[in-house]
Formats: sequence, C-alpha cells, structure tokens
Amino acid sequence: MTEFSVREDFIVFSPPTLGDEECAAVEKVLRSGWLSTGPETVAFESEFSKKVGAESALAVNSCTAALHLALLAHGVGPGDEVLTTPMTFAATVNVIEHVGATPVFVDVHPETLLMDPSKIAGCITKKSKVILP
Repeated sequence: MTEFSVREDFIVFSPPTLGDEECAAVEKVLRSGWLSTGPETVAFESEFSKKVGAESALAVNSCTAALHLALLAHGVGPGDEVLTTPMTFAATVNVIEHVGATPVFVDVHPETLLMDPSKIAGCITKKSKVILP
C-alpha cells in the first residue's frame, strides 16, 4: 500500500483504503482478460441489485457517470436546482450543469466537512429537485 506524506494542515480529499482482499480481487480481474463488462461485472450487478431490492443494476466506469445517470433517472433538468456540497470533486457540479440544472451549495459542517444538515432547509426553494451530498 502506498504511504502518503501529508502536511498537518492539509485536508486529504480521498485517500485510498485498499487492503489485501481488494488488491487480490483487482489482480484476479486483470489476469482474467476482462477489463470492463466481463463476468465479475455481471456478478457485481446481480449481487448489487439483490442487495438494494432492485430489478436490475448497471455498473458504470466512474462516479461521474453514475451521478449523471442518477440525475437523469430523477428527471433533473433545466430550471431545477440541485443542493450539493462545495467540498466535492468537480464532477459533482459538472454533471449538475451538464443536465441543465443549477448547483446550490450548502455549507459544510466544520467538524465533518460534509454537508451541514442544519443548513439544508435554508437552501431549499420551489426549484429544488435533488439533494446530492
């Protein structure tokens, strides 16, 4: 596992948390010759859909693609507002704007650095369609 040198005052945005089991699973897929829609993907989609009680599930290549599809599935589009956090990867705002909606930033909690639940109600308007934490 890679060690990161981090300044004491630096906020680590998304450090990887991979153990031996995850590394072995990745190696298995790489050695199988299937890098995308192979048997592991099919198994994942099946297990995931059962876990969440859905008829089916679709694995995508990135969180960006997943967020885009989620907004489309919920009918988010021009004229809508999507509440989100300003402490996020750029893709969150990119997909909101890509579907024609307007991002509305909800301030973050100073301790968790996540969207502050106490600030959400004050950001909701008649145009609010989705809260995307």
